[in-house]
Amino acid sequence: MTGKTQINKAKTPLIGFISLGCAKNQVDLERLAGKLFGEPFAFTKEPSECDILIINTCGFIKNAVDEAIEAILSMRQQIPEHAKLIVFGCMTERYRLEIAKELPEIDFFAGVGEEAHKEVINYISSLYSEPITLHHGRYLFNAPYYAYLKIAEGCNNRCTYCTIPSIRGCLVSVPATDLLEEAKSLANSGVKEIIIVSQDSSKYGHDRSDGVYLPNLIDLLAHALPDIYFRIMYLNPDGVTEELIDMVGLHKNIWRYFDIPVQHGSDKILTAMNRHSTRTDIERVFAMIRRKLPDAFIRTTVIVGFPGETEADFTEIKEFLEVCTPDFAGFFPYSPEEGTVAAAMGDMVPEKVIKGRLKTLQSIQKKNTLKRLRGCAKGEITCFVERSNDDFDFILEGRAHFQAPEIDGMLYVTDGVATKGYGPYRAKITKVAYPDLYVELIDG
Repeated sequence: MTGKTQINKAKTPLIGFISLGCAKNQVDLERLAGKLFGEPFAFTKEPSECDILIINTCGFIKNAVDEAIEAILSMRQQIPEHAKLIVFGCMTERYRLEIAKELPEIDFFAGVGEEAHKEVINYISSLYSEPITLHHGRYLFNAPYYAYLKIAEGCNNRCTYCTIPSIRGCLVSVPATDLLEEAKSLANSGVKEIIIVSQDSSKYGHDRSDGVYLPNLIDLLAHALPDIYFRIMYLNPDGVTEELIDMVGLHKNIWRYFDIPVQHGSDKILTAMNRHSTRTDIERVFAMIRRKLPDAFIRTTVIVGFPGETEADFTEIKEFLEVCTPDFAGFFPYSPEEGTVAAAMGDMVPEKVIKGRLKTLQSIQKKNTLKRLRGCAKGEITCFVERSNDDFDFILEGRAHFQAPEIDGMLYVTDGVATKGYGPYRAKITKVAYPDLYVELIDG
């Protein structure tokens, strides 16, 4: 770490923020930014203006670590020489011993959680040479009509490929009363959609003795905030119960959207991954959702190239996509991560083979998604509008109610006037251009 140059008190110190990785990481950065928002600081989006730049990192897989390192080196070049570069999050938690030696570009680093926030704030306070008055709430980095609500930290699943338990620890659910208070605060700030996230949302409350599980939590939130829409992400199939599905169907302000990472279609590989669902279990969950809520959208993720994955195992993934027809799916190459059980398994699938399999699965899934989106064109949809298109300011960009931010494509408004700000709006699909939609607003 470099020396502690004091911040120039002759001007308002400017702080910049960069969030890397998933939505759960973004929540951590938003909470830290919320504590710092206001006197004596101001925020900036321009690295060249920063007195302090704070980067929140992901360290789940090698690609995320590489991205974090690239961002750190790039930002060190872009911020002024006097500016301090602060880094925290999963990468620095995972590689604490290596960071100081390998990345001298960082002025200060911390790990994860509230303790990391305290360390960062104390460091900034030492630069400013005065106690910092902390503020409350969160500072949202995305469009202000939606926000993420992190309902738990850590995970008990112990999948053999995953580093999360070693970084974030075991499952710790946030008390429902605290989550309700945070949700109300978000609603009061203008948020219209709250997206529920955690490492495994379906296990919410399993570590507590108050008897409040995910169905109870979403029932509480939906009743208390009837004008707010809710979306649930990160549901492992072994936690998707009939009670949960019925609760989603009961409330009009819970999007009928199920994000269910299955990770594979072969029982052999699912067992090697230490997943807690068989192929039959997964198909049963998908069928139950389709039966009870036929208009629901289902998103999933699959890991391709896990150690020992044969052509027969890969065929089972293809069969799963053709039988269960998820509406959206993400496919990721297996990444051997230091310290995980899977990394020591050997029997690696060649990279060329993995790339070919990924391409095949993407082709199958494109047909599933196109079929579902074209079916939606027969009726009305609900959507939000976020901004004008960078190239054509007469075209507005946004999301349909069945599109989660960043992962399910975009929506483009080519006709109608957005008179209600971000929305929501009723719309009609005029064109499907995978994975995106073109619509006209009905009630703009």
